[in-house]
Amino acid sequence: MALGDVADLVESAAAELRAGRAVVLPTDTVYGLAALPENLDLLFELKQRPADKAVAFLVARPFDAEQLFDPLPATRRLIKQCWPGALTIVQDGCGVRCPDHPLVQALAAAVGPVAATSANLSGQPTPHTAAEAAAPFPAVQLVVDGGRLQAPPSTVVEVTKDGLSILRQGAVAVEGAVA
Repeated sequence: MALGDVADLVESAAAELRAGRAVVLPTDTVYGLAALPENLDLLFELKQRPADKAVAFLVARPFDAEQLFDPLPATRRLIKQCWPGALTIVQDGCGVRCPDHPLVQALAAAVGPVAATSANLSGQPTPHTAAEAAAPFPAVQLVVDGGRLQAPPSTVVEVTKDGLSILRQGAVAVEGAVA
């Protein structure tokens, strides 16, 4: 399904997610494989991903992170400075991101936080097109085509009471962002 009428796409994707299925969708960085949080096992099964590797939760608005944890002051500063955008913030073991993508924001607004990970088999390269993203997942019935995506992945930062550490450098530079 090509990216066109966002409202129709959101309705279709929300129906798939609510039915307990996964969808492939574009984000502001890469294609994601997404499911509702109660269906996390499905994401791990589809990706053939070890259960000890976490996934992020995508939210519609920056303040929606508060549904998942009580943000520390450094987290609030990062949210204010970098969201929506390509920054995944890990706090209390929970990774959250507010992507700068209208489809993802509208979908998360409709269904709540969405569990997501890159749309590839674990350990494989990140796909750049919807067809590449869909290929490893024949059971996924809805694939939203957002064109060719070549942005770097999100930066992943862990925030604790003692400070922050960069777990993966990606699209956003955060050095000094929480000073």
